[in-house]
Amino acid sequence: MDALSEVLRHARFSANVTLDATAHEPWCVSVPASDSLARAHLVVEGECALRTSHGDEATLRAGNLVFLPTGEAHLIGSHLDAEARSFSTLVRTPIAGELLAVRIGRQGAATHWISFSFACERHMADPLIASLPRMMSVDLAGAPPVEWLTDELGLVLSASDAPFLGAAATRARLAELIFIEALARYVQGLPPGGQGWLAGLNDRFVGRTLALVHGRPSEPWTVERLGRLVGLSRSALADRFSDVMGEPIFAFLTRWRLQLAAEALLASSRSIGSIARDAGYESAGAFSAAFKRTFGKPPSLWRRRRRKQGDK
Repeated sequence: MDALSEVLRHARFSANVTLDATAHEPWCVSVPASDSLARAHLVVEGECALRTSHGDEATLRAGNLVFLPTGEAHLIGSHLDAEARSFSTLVRTPIAGELLAVRIGRQGAATHWISFSFACERHMADPLIASLPRMMSVDLAGAPPVEWLTDELGLVLSASDAPFLGAAATRARLAELIFIEALARYVQGLPPGGQGWLAGLNDRFVGRTLALVHGRPSEPWTVERLGRLVGLSRSALADRFSDVMGEPIFAFLTRWRLQLAAEALLASSRSIGSIARDAGYESAGAFSAAFKRTFGKPPSLWRRRRRKQGDK
């Protein structure tokens, strides 16, 4: 499995369609910040503008998707200086699985757009989120998942028809596919010579190495063995990985193992010593010190506080 798929799997990534809207000029919608959700907007027809609380701006036309990985507050509209309507007032609870379309604005030119929300375990998604810009814009014109979703949203039930069974689950899966398609196009469009996790995915040899260490993190890897598997010498792989990723292979692998350990502390009742051994540490003390450097608290406190948060 590739590294991106592994990160999304471990982070328990999920997606949802939150709004299917058509707006007539002039219009503006205010979307609040969220600590738990990332957001995206896809323009199906027409065009609009978007501005984040940090001042990043984008013009979106048909087929364009903009993704805000940190969930920061933003405005979206035909005129961003128009009186803004709150996003929460537009969101409707689906009825029998059907997401009701929303219409706002006056009589001007129309824009049809779809809003998405995304959730994940942030500490597990860090390799991805930390590599993305605050605002990621991608052209998804012609992407099959987009066409499938717009077809699904366009279904009109007659009075005698039963509700579309599985509609909400279908939209969620399509939203996930759209996000993965957007990520793939963004990564493939990166200029050569970049650095970081996304650049690593786009590199033939580093991408293979990332797939191996993400997918089989507990194996006793050596640079020489990884080199044989990806088709480079030990020294060539070490140099290439450091050049692209900005750190040595084992610094990256150690951090990934600690992220998996952090998840195991939350999701299982296994002893800290057992989790430490899976992370490659012979002593619980060494594991605890490394864990605290990475996550700001020792394993026992991480497990206790996060579980208390989950009980609230």
